[in-house]
Amino acid sequence: MSCFIRYGARLAIAVVAIAVTATAFAQDTLGQRINTLIFGEIDYREREDEGNDGFVIGQGVAQFNMRLDDRLSVFTELTATARKDQSFDFSVERLFVRYDFSDNFKLSAGRYHTPLGYWNSAFHHGSWLQTSISRPETVKFGSNVVPIHFVGALLEGNIGDSDFGYKVGYGNGRSDKINAPGDVGDSNNSRAWMIAGHYRPPGRLGLHVGFSLYVDEIDREFEPGIDEQLFSAYLALEREAPEVVVEYTYANHESSLSDGNVSSIYGQVAYRLTGNADKFKPYLRAERLDVDDDDPLLGMLDLDYEGLIAGTRWDFSPSAVLKVEVRHEEFGNTGTRNSFWLQLAFVFNASSGNRLYGARAPEYRVALSR
Repeated sequence: MSCFIRYGARLAIAVVAIAVTATAFAQDTLGQRINTLIFGEIDYREREDEGNDGFVIGQGVAQFNMRLDDRLSVFTELTATARKDQSFDFSVERLFVRYDFSDNFKLSAGRYHTPLGYWNSAFHHGSWLQTSISRPETVKFGSNVVPIHFVGALLEGNIGDSDFGYKVGYGNGRSDKINAPGDVGDSNNSRAWMIAGHYRPPGRLGLHVGFSLYVDEIDREFEPGIDEQLFSAYLALEREAPEVVVEYTYANHESSLSDGNVSSIYGQVAYRLTGNADKFKPYLRAERLDVDDDDPLLGMLDLDYEGLIAGTRWDFSPSAVLKVEVRHEEFGNTGTRNSFWLQLAFVFNASSGNRLYGARAPEYRVALSR
């Protein structure tokens, strides 16, 4: 318990120190044109045939959205993650500068969460933002299947006056470590590129559908180059009753020696209860990930996965939630495993005294992270 308290104190001090310093600087130089959000979480896990169960200090997250003028803005997301050696890993997860020429043309450059599919574009660091405790397996942080981060330039905006939008990206592909981006340059001087489109009509339905395509060439040491094409499509209802997300991802990897495919799909449904129980939101997620054994990039990693997750989110405060999950999962050829997870997640809006009106609405949570 003393170790748990020590971890929590260190994490809180680190995140608050970063936030206070940055906010004070911004208020001195930019007036009130900075929005600062602080996220944190504490988890509890009990898993079959697994070590390191019990209490876990989750990530501390600080987000800073600085408006330099009416068109120019800078966004930064910093995290502090507890390590097994009782130290903390501090990371810059996202950092980009954006200039809004108009609603149709917004140009930015920096480090992003790759705008592939729905989850990786809508929900970022800070578990309070998402209904469930964890991200789907395919798009979990550190995933080998989907390049979670991307370093480069992005052009995005609406298409005319319609309800359609687009994103076009160009930048560094995967680094020598395939689950990390090219932060200090492209590892093989072959840039990655992507396109994405979405449709989001106004109205109470909260419909959001879209697709994305990512293309890269990957070099592995002592192995031939691998061409990667990754496609994703999704449908989401961004509302409370019900909230629905279905996302399909398909990847093709080709080399001179072999080629293989990766496919994954997940569906999550949640429903906000009514009346005196309106603070509770039960949810259910099913997912599956299949990797060909002869896939030249991922075939040797034994990444196949099936999972069924049931849980409830309890918004006991506008800025804090308690989530409970039971999980039935199969990882590769290791057999099935049952587990029980708890999570206490919170957010603090340092720019507005934590006035988070309507915080239970999913569109509000998504807007905070974007």
